[in-house]
Amino acid sequence: MKDYLSTMLLAGWFGGTEIIIILVLALLIFGGAKLPQLGEGLGKMLRGFRRELKAMEADKKAEEDDKKAEIDVTPTAVKNDTKA
Repeated sequence: MKDYLSTMLLAGWFGGTEIIIILVLALLIFGGAKLPQLGEGLGKMLRGFRRELKAMEADKKAEEDDKKAEIDVTPTAVKNDTKA
């Protein structure tokens, strides 16, 4: 997830021309004053998303560790050694 944006760019989803067109459209639609606020909001959203992904991965790992640590407590047959 770390290099998601670079992966998207390298995969051919967005090229340089498409990104420039998107930025120009955003500038025209929202204006120069709103773009920093939009960028800040987007950054906060992405940080929160990454934080939740890490928390989910940690929970999954903890659950797997708990399953590995469970002790098998099935009863075993007891042998009675009786001398006659």
